[in-house]
Amino acid sequence: MCWQQVGVFLLAVVTSVASDNYRELTGNQVWKLNQEDEATVQQLVVDGLVDPLDHSGPSTSLRVTPETAGLVKEVLDQAGITYQVIVQDLARYLRDNDVTPLVQVRFGLTAQTCTSLNCSAPLTDNYMTFEQMEYYLAQLNSHPRVSVSSIGKSIEGRDIWMVHINRSGCEGIHAREWISPAVTLQIIHNITHDCSMGRGLEVYVVPMANPDGYVHTWTNNRLWRKNRRNNPDSSCDGVDLNRNWDFDYGVGASPNPCGETYRGTSAFSEPETQALRDAMLQVNSTGTLQMVMAVHSYGQLLLFPYGNPASNPAPQTEEMKQLGIIFANTVKTVHGKNYVVKSSGSFSPASGATDDWAKGVLKTTYSYTLELRDKSSFVLDPDEILPTGQEVLEGLNMVFLALAPEKYTQ
Repeated sequence: MCWQQVGVFLLAVVTSVASDNYRELTGNQVWKLNQEDEATVQQLVVDGLVDPLDHSGPSTSLRVTPETAGLVKEVLDQAGITYQVIVQDLARYLRDNDVTPLVQVRFGLTAQTCTSLNCSAPLTDNYMTFEQMEYYLAQLNSHPRVSVSSIGKSIEGRDIWMVHINRSGCEGIHAREWISPAVTLQIIHNITHDCSMGRGLEVYVVPMANPDGYVHTWTNNRLWRKNRRNNPDSSCDGVDLNRNWDFDYGVGASPNPCGETYRGTSAFSEPETQALRDAMLQVNSTGTLQMVMAVHSYGQLLLFPYGNPASNPAPQTEEMKQLGIIFANTVKTVHGKNYVVKSSGSFSPASGATDDWAKGVLKTTYSYTLELRDKSSFVLDPDEILPTGQEVLEGLNMVFLALAPEKYTQ
């Protein structure tokens, strides 16, 4: 996630080296529904029975665990929904079709280099480990335009780093979504080293907002979504950090700790969302924060508030839509990818999200959730890292120009 003053707040996650990040998915299946039934699927999600795997519209691909398969089948049968089991064992399927060359990461065989002594740029040919991201941020901190600081600790005690890219100094930049931090690191690097991008803007970036969850995607469960909260009186861990913000809290989110969209015991119950909230409030203490953007995957979408379709339209909805169209049109010119701009409330209710809070509480003019490539999978091939970063950078550059055009002509 990222914010600017003009502020952009880029929320992403980071990683550590894996042993077998598919083992928790053993016996999980993927079911493809033959009919769309948004209400039934939403109820299954709220009840913690399924994990929807496609986000570009009403979900028809569902991850089903061995423990919930019988009940899910019963609900679908009662609703008259037929389905096909398209993946019999998700762990085996992901191992057999592994698009992430973990061996290269483990043994340092990636063509690019990132060590504690030499990590001058983020990797674009592979996903970075948690340690590698910290190596890069530590070296970046020596740049005259950059200040890197910890805004708080995760539930397991890892630092949540924020990068502040100052507008001066140019005289003499959710857990299974690995592409999100890879792209936000490219954004940091390019804004830092290209003084024509974001000129005159104070840019704040948090490239790893859920470090514990991301580590877990490497060590145990590649499709883990939540943080690593040990929920009392439940065998299921984790809180969905993008349902834990205090704006329309609870609407459309699961009260069940086993649900993928579990909202937590209360708004801001989690140290990660508390840290992000406090940092954003501090940045906006003078009321100059203009834009917040939360970066996720997948679906190729740019969403604006509100996530609760029962809410009144958000202030400046037309302005958010028009700036979003500028972003999407620019992105398409790079590699031909289409990003759809629409209200997050056009899907099933999804409140308690970062962009809703930024709009409804911080009163930022522009607030977005950006869903990156592609349209069908969180498990994105590393060769998508560079082109995804390229198209997002071009889109953001045009957004920056629209927000502070006079700075680009000086």
